[in-house]
Amino acid sequence: MKAEIITIGDEILSGQTTDTNSAYLGEKLSQLGIEITFKTSVGDDIKNISEAIHNALNRADLVITTGGLGPTNDDLTKKAVVKVFKRNLIFHEEILKKIEGNFRKRGIPMPKINQNQALIPQGSKALDNQWGTAPGILIEERRKLFFALPGVPLEMRTITESGVLNILQKKTKTLFFQKRLKTTGIPESYIYEKIENLLKAKTGVKIAFLPSFLGVDIKLTSESEKRLIEVEQKIKKILENNFYGEGDITLEEVVGKLLLEKKKTISVAESCTGGLIGKRFTNISGSSQWFERGVITYSNQSKTELLGVPEEFLEKHGAVSEQVAILMAEGVKRISRTDYGLSSTGIAGPTGETPEKPVGLAYIGFAHENDSFAEKHIFGEDRNTNRERTAQAALNLVRLFLEK
Repeated sequence: MKAEIITIGDEILSGQTTDTNSAYLGEKLSQLGIEITFKTSVGDDIKNISEAIHNALNRADLVITTGGLGPTNDDLTKKAVVKVFKRNLIFHEEILKKIEGNFRKRGIPMPKINQNQALIPQGSKALDNQWGTAPGILIEERRKLFFALPGVPLEMRTITESGVLNILQKKTKTLFFQKRLKTTGIPESYIYEKIENLLKAKTGVKIAFLPSFLGVDIKLTSESEKRLIEVEQKIKKILENNFYGEGDITLEEVVGKLLLEKKKTISVAESCTGGLIGKRFTNISGSSQWFERGVITYSNQSKTELLGVPEEFLEKHGAVSEQVAILMAEGVKRISRTDYGLSSTGIAGPTGETPEKPVGLAYIGFAHENDSFAEKHIFGEDRNTNRERTAQAALNLVRLFLEK
């Protein structure tokens, strides 16, 4: 089965909204062995949308659109769909009742304009939208499958997982096995060198690298589950501590599970990361069982007043130093009475560097039951990337300590 994904909206073309929908759909379809032959983006113009859908249906077995299903005048997908498929829009009372119920749950009256969302093309099937008012749409015609999904990522993903994938699984015959291995603290080129022999060997497993500034995911694909598992185990053994999880698991989830298993608690004092570490911990439901508190001690005064870092240490070594990172970790551990204290201090940029301390320099401090230490990192030039990478390195430091 060959597929085309069409993202609709002026905001996509102008760059005001980042298109994450096609990336998500591409990955999900690939897991079913469906080949993505085209990805198309089109603005809010009924002629262009109709043309994009028409062209896609001519060259693909499966077409999925996202966006343009809202109730306002610039939401034109349904009008384009009925034009292409030569059908009328039909009102469905049961869809309207679901939309009205959605507004009742939120405690607000439904605008009359939302009644438009109860109109779907004649002969199509409505796909339930648990998080929004626009249902997804399925049309089957001449051995072609066409889905129209909302553009809001949460709504699109929910409909995909609850409806679209189930339908496609029944239609597809080829079964592919996939694994996504997650690494951090090692560049893509280093991974390549370490597993070069596996890449060149005829294992029957396709190995793809998916790099980001937080780490490199390794995607394995094979028609043989046995071969995939064999390659997976070899890669894990080669990469050792750089491997931290599989699938969609995050590094903070791994750290949280380890803390919970060991019945330990942690607190955080952040300077250059400005709360990013605490945010990632609190992304996890139930993190209050092991995450006690986070403080942002950005100024020297706050480091002294809240964490007890002596002024003479700040004057002698500077706020961005191994000594201060350790004292910050010890200070937050002490005031929080947790098992561990974690800290970050650095020069995120673009200003603040000195000949001895460049932009991208970061120290991560860690205090545990018996001792304290700090790690030094030098990242890049971009401020936000440096902050994110420092937070990632801090979480990885805790993971490696707990996995000893």
